[in-house]
Amino acid sequence: MSRVRLRWFVVLVVAVGSLLASEVVDHAPRTNAERVHALADDFACPVCQGQSLAESDVPVARTIRAAMRNMVDEGRTDDQIRSMLVTRFGEHVDYTPSGRGLTGLVWILPVAVGSVAVVGFAAALRRWSAGARNDEVAVPGVAEAGPRRGLKFSPVTVAGSVLVVGALAGILVARTAGDRSSSDTLTGDIRLSTRTMLAEAAVAASDEAEALYSRVLELQPSNVEALAYRGWSRWRNGDREAARGDLDEAVALDASYADVRVFRASVRHADGDHVGAAEDLLVLDTADAPPIVDDLLAASRLRQRIAGGLADEGELLGALELLDSGLDSQEEAGGKSSGEAALMAERGWLLAATRVPELVERGLGDLDDAVAADPTDLYARAYRAVVLALLAGRPDEAAEDVEVFDSSDSRPANLVDLLTAAGLVPG
Repeated sequence: MSRVRLRWFVVLVVAVGSLLASEVVDHAPRTNAERVHALADDFACPVCQGQSLAESDVPVARTIRAAMRNMVDEGRTDDQIRSMLVTRFGEHVDYTPSGRGLTGLVWILPVAVGSVAVVGFAAALRRWSAGARNDEVAVPGVAEAGPRRGLKFSPVTVAGSVLVVGALAGILVARTAGDRSSSDTLTGDIRLSTRTMLAEAAVAASDEAEALYSRVLELQPSNVEALAYRGWSRWRNGDREAARGDLDEAVALDASYADVRVFRASVRHADGDHVGAAEDLLVLDTADAPPIVDDLLAASRLRQRIAGGLADEGELLGALELLDSGLDSQEEAGGKSSGEAALMAERGWLLAATRVPELVERGLGDLDDAVAADPTDLYARAYRAVVLALLAGRPDEAAEDVEVFDSSDSRPANLVDLLTAAGLVPG
């Protein structure tokens, strides 16, 4: 029987050891880039909780990733990089606990206590089962032939086994579950829960999205993405005062977050604060915004509408500055012919609308450049047709632009009204 117990003990040790080794042993990434990404995914962004360094696109995260790349290329070990980040930003940014000192006890003790409870329950069940069997075989008046033989474990053996298994299991749990606080999920991976809620909110109805963003902010009050998008959801739901507060707070948390600048610029433009809206877009032009932001601005024509609002208020220089900033930003990013044409067309139109002869000529030059950059841009065509016919005294040259405009299946209503008022298309 002792050999049987020994065999089972060896099997248990090998099984637990193999499982532990498979989790504890780090498999080195194949390239330096993979190693940097793996390390960045193990640390929280210090200024935008809810995102790891690998996920965040704020300037601080980009700077840290650049420093990590340099250290990896210099031959620094993962432990050295981890120590530097923890020293600089604190242990709360490390998603993977050290497993030493009190941190290790936090994981080991619950598992050890649970193991003791399981062993105690099993022992009680075994004694109850053995007692039931004795009652069944006992014969009144006949003494037992001898003591029963069975498996016996000393208290020291049981306690030692529980502590060993509990310690190994605790380390395993610590390795797989990550850092955890009182407000985190059961597995300790708060990143998964907030990312999931943000992803769900992106495709949810407006009311449901607002509730999801609020839940994220309950876990992480400084999550700038949730704050910005909750503000935008509130604006669309009609809660404008709360929306302004969310957007202002999001800008205060991360002034370079591109999405919130677009949202607040749109809100300010709707409020008639064209100067404030222009300020948001000028800051946006200095940030490294993702391409989707430029696509959003182009589709909504937000920059052009804000520039038009400034011009209507007599702020022509501010309007031109805003348009020129957008042109410079596109040029630095590699340039887009369609987006560039739209901004040039608006610039030419605002100059020509002054009716100052010199500015009319400059505006017509911008409109020519816009048509050359994108011959299908309907705003460039319509604006140039009106300027040629009414301001430059060359109505015959406007015919080509009117023809291109009429051949389009998606003519903006405001341009149709403009050409109709100019007598270039029938009413």
